[in-house]
Amino acid sequence: MKCAICDEEMKDYESNNPYPLLTGKNERVCRDCNDFVTASRIYFRGADEDSKQILCANITNVLKMGFSLKKSREELMKRMEEKQ
Repeated sequence: MKCAICDEEMKDYESNNPYPLLTGKNERVCRDCNDFVTASRIYFRGADEDSKQILCANITNVLKMGFSLKKSREELMKRMEEKQ
């Protein structure tokens, strides 16, 4: 199974509930991304549901893009090292 945010492989027993960052029925996140989920739960405690949904969707998109950029950079560095 893959984390719904960072796309890393994980075992079923390592997965966590991604609410409020993600609301999909079958979505799960890894232990590392769960730190962002927990921070979001604390930060948005008491916020109205509409605002929380919009902000969480934006936060999740930024996190996904950041992890994608990180993965691309790591792959590029690995290829550059292999050429040397």
